[in-house]
Amino acid sequence: MASRIKNRTKFSNVDILSFMGNVVQKHTKHYQSDFEIDREMLTEAADRQEQQDKTFIWLCRTAGTWLLLERNTLLKDTREFNTFSFYAEQTSDPILAFVVEVIGGAQGSVMGNIYALDYMAHYKHIQTASLKSETVVMQYEHGYRTQSADDRISGYPDMEYGKLLSIQYQPHSQEELTDLLWSERQERGRFKEGNPSEYISRL
Repeated sequence: MASRIKNRTKFSNVDILSFMGNVVQKHTKHYQSDFEIDREMLTEAADRQEQQDKTFIWLCRTAGTWLLLERNTLLKDTREFNTFSFYAEQTSDPILAFVVEVIGGAQGSVMGNIYALDYMAHYKHIQTASLKSETVVMQYEHGYRTQSADDRISGYPDMEYGKLLSIQYQPHSQEELTDLLWSERQERGRFKEGNPSEYISRL
């Protein structure tokens, strides 16, 4: 299969939910319901303002899918970095990997750009390009706390700030992460434009 699929191919301004759903139908044999979680995340991302909050790495496996925020995949020791790395280091699963950029949503569709990756090549790239996580910003119902990325994170409510709403890892330099994300986007912008229907038919 891999020899017939062209990686480093992009599909611009497509209905990403339709494209990804077709990939799942062709490639994922078990736990196709994982894609419902991905669908919800992508639909919510359509309303966000920052592009780094709307760009994901999507892993489509024979036994399920993972949708990982790209910014976190590029930060060592995050859940996303560890998940992306796990299948390359611990399994022999055939993985289809993509970058998914959400542009916006309308009438039940989510439009965006999709880039087909060589999973193992991108894994090796991320191991060298990713940045060390330095701090973690935890958002609660009534405030924020910041702690070292090396400290244990508790998901329990905070005595002062209430329920934990979100966790965001930060590198030493936000500018360095911004530059890395820009470089990643520039590189995949050089991918060759492909035909979505032809790509799906080759899976």
